[in-house]
Parts: sequence; C-alpha cells; structure tokens
Amino acid sequence: MNTPADWSDTITVMQARDVKRMAKTLLRDGTFLDYDAAYYYSAETVPLTGLDDLWPLLLWLLPRPDRCVVRGRLANGETAHKIRRLIHADKEKGDPATLVDVPRRWLAIDVDGIDRPEHIPAHDLLGCADAAIERLPRPFWRAECIVQASAGHGIKPGCRLRLWYWCDRPMSGVELKRWLKDYPVDPSVFGSAQPIYTAAPIFAPGVLEHLPQRIALWPGGQWLQCPSAEELAPPPPKPQPPPEAIATPAKAEPYVRKALERAADAILSAGEGKRHSTIAAEARSLARFVDANLLRAADVRSVLTRAAECAGKTDADEIASCIAWGLANPSNGALPEARNAA
Repeated sequence: MNTPADWSDTITVMQARDVKRMAKTLLRDGTFLDYDAAYYYSAETVPLTGLDDLWPLLLWLLPRPDRCVVRGRLANGETAHKIRRLIHADKEKGDPATLVDVPRRWLAIDVDGIDRPEHIPAHDLLGCADAAIERLPRPFWRAECIVQASAGHGIKPGCRLRLWYWCDRPMSGVELKRWLKDYPVDPSVFGSAQPIYTAAPIFAPGVLEHLPQRIALWPGGQWLQCPSAEELAPPPPKPQPPPEAIATPAKAEPYVRKALERAADAILSAGEGKRHSTIAAEARSLARFVDANLLRAADVRSVLTRAAECAGKTDADEIASCIAWGLANPSNGALPEARNAA
C-alpha cells in the first residue's frame, strides 16, 4: 500500500510480566478460562505506515499469549519496563500515568454476536466479515481491513471478529464512540488503556484448533474514509436559563430559597456525565430542609426536575429516581430551628 510519509503512526505493544496470560484458554468442555489479571507490563512503541506494516505485526503477535496492544501512547519514551496501564496517576498507590490518550490512524473494531448466515461456515473468515461489515456504516463497506477471529469465533454463536482498518485521518477514541454508538461494536477497545488482545487462544491438552486460519485480508480501498472532526463534534450545549428563571417557593425563608437557587445553578452548570450525581447530591443536601420542616419535598422535586430538564436531561424516570434517592438520604449539617413550611 502506498501511504504518504506523514500518514505514519505508532502502536503500543504491551507484554505482561510474571507469566500472565493475555489470551483465553479453551478447555476440553468447550468453556474458556479467562485472561489473567496482569498488573505490570513492559511496553514498546512500534511504528506503522498502514495495514502493510500492521499485518506482519499481528501475525507476529498471534502466537504470543503474553502480549496485547493499546491505543494509548507511552507517556515517557519509546519503551518502558514494569509499568501499569494508567491514563491517570494512581494517587493512592503513588503510580504515575504511563499512557497518553492520542488519536490513531489505525482502528480496531470488535464485532461480537452478529448472526452468521447458515451457508457461511465459521472458518470462512472473509464470508463472516461480509456479514459483519454490512452492519457497519457505509465507509466500512469499501475499505480494506484485516479480519481476525476472536477466541470465541466458531465456538460461540455468531460472528466474533476483530476488524483492523487504516483511517484517512487520526481518530480519537471519543470520536469513534460518537460515530459508532448506534452500531454493533464494542466501544471498550476505543479506550486508551484498554487491552486489545491479539493472541490466538491457548488450547488445553487434548483440545485442537478448530480454525484453519485466524487472520485474513478483506480487500477494499486503501483506507477508511472517516467523518470530519466537525461532523463528529458534540452538539453545542443548550442555553441555560438563569437560576432565577426556575421558580422557587415564595413562602420559604430567604436562605431556603437561596439554597434552592444554588442547587438549581449547580445542576445547570454540571458538565455532561456529572449531572446524574449532581442531581442526587443537591437533593440530598436539600433533604435536610425537608426533614426540618423548612421546605416541602414537592418543592424540591419541582425545582430540581426543572433544572435537570433545562440542563439537557431527558429521562424523567432517571431524574425522579435521583431526586428520590437524595431525599431519602439527607446529608448531615446543622439547620435553624424548624418551622412549618407547608
């Protein structure tokens, strides 16, 4: 494949220390012994310029059950020894971050459990790939890829494959999750520290390999045409109304109304992925006023529900569940003497 020099990339190969297995073991009863929980690794950076480089690397990794690859780049240098797979430092144990989240031109996709047509045997990797690829976005239909059978392919139902592509631009894990969120792929392999297992399974004594080959080349165009960064950008945040636009009970004491306004503002300001916990935390804080007869539970539900909806939460049941949990688990803290807030 002719690939421009500036299309170069690297892949991080991890080797588990202490004789840990990075491959499943197929037992005589047809079940699998899972991967070992490896803790420390050695690692090296391997340069790539396309699938022509990735192909021999995957063939080399296939019989090596102590190795895997990750999307992340090594944080310090081209090699490392006795490191953990960490994007963020483990402050509790004092271990530093060892991997950096970077966009990659190479792409590994896991497709598990896609129905395999009856006329296509499991050992026909290209036929199985046809069945899987037609379930992916249209650009995948015409792009060359490396097809690799997972440990369960031919043992468990359906097509269980990993598909390796070379993208026309570096793609981040976040972009890949957005692009493929509605398709039958496992998003876990888009994480920077997630092991991408590359070895064939280990076969227990008396168990024979059931596939004549575990890797094949699916023909197509030279690279995968990916959506632009603009197309995969998150939608702009919805405009947030000021806290005073969310009605608070007029009869409540001023400091109680202020607490409600602060709670609404905290929910409106919470970033994506933090709104769920913020709603529960604010409900828990306001529950003290309810228990002290300074505020009605109905007012808490009304204000926090409105704030959650304005912040972009659309699941009414989830909002109600968060608020109910908070009201049932009030946080500690001294309050003024109770009065009737009914």
